[in-house]
Amino acid sequence: MNTSMYALTRSERACLQYSIAFLVSALFYGLIAGRVVTGMEHQRLTLVMLYFPVLLLTSLCAGFFLTTAAAYAIRVSSRSARKGHPL
Repeated sequence: MNTSMYALTRSERACLQYSIAFLVSALFYGLIAGRVVTGMEHQRLTLVMLYFPVLLLTSLCAGFFLTTAAAYAIRVSSRSARKGHPL
């Protein structure tokens, strides 16, 4: 068994880095927007400015993470299937 078989490829590492970047961006935006929005009077505008961008960045983070996990699982399972190993 080759241990490099389980290492991430460049594209999988890039997707994982994008996922972490979106998560950190959501955290920073949430903290900064939370401070800015506390003084605002309009309830709906506060919701839009605070929660929607954070939800968008978090969903992008989850999407890139799931893409990485799926690409890794497909690559590992296809290699083991080609060699005749059961999953």
